[in-house]
This record gives sequence, structure tokens and C-alpha cells, in this order.
Amino acid sequence: MKTFQTLINETLEAEDLEELEAAADLFQFGVEKGYYNKRQAVEFNNTYWKVKNRCLAFEVGNEVKANKLDIITIVSNAPNDIKDNKSELLNYVNGRLKALKGKISGIK
Repeated sequence: MKTFQTLINETLEAEDLEELEAAADLFQFGVEKGYYNKRQAVEFNNTYWKVKNRCLAFEVGNEVKANKLDIITIVSNAPNDIKDNKSELLNYVNGRLKALKGKISGIK
């Protein structure tokens, strides 16, 4: 079994959702066998969502033409239940970007 820090480092280096899910499966196996404690579970969960939000933002960014930082922020703040459905997430991001543009143009 990998050390916790090695698993975290590999999770942070995940380049796509498949690698991320493989790391999550490995962590889950370690939890079931009692290799990791509750504090480590919280840390892994935070790392998992950080990487998942980044991967999802890059996927959405390939289809939506907008500032990458805006897309990452919108995806990070999106409800977790729509993050598993790419079309819903895409609609959510597009709606937020339209709202953002509307607020900016209203300031003039």
C-alpha cells in the first residue's frame, strides 16, 4: 500500500478524471483495510475535489470560450450533483457566464 503522502502527490498530478477516480478507488481500498485515518480522509477529500474541479473546468473550457479562471471558479462553486452530468454542468457554466457578462455591462 502506498504511503498517504505519495497517494496525495499522485492525486494532485492526475491529468484526467480516469486517473483521479483510480486514485479515489485506491484510497477507498486503503480506508477499508484500515491504512488511513479520519484526518487523512478529510485531506484526501479536499485534494480530490480540488483536482476534480480543475479537470472538469478544463473539459468545460474546451467547449466554452471564456477566461479559464472564471470557468474554474464557476465549476468549483457549482452544486456537486450537477458535476457528474457534463451537459448540466455546461449549461450551468454558460448561464453563469451570461449572468457575469450582464452584470459587467450593466455597470457602464
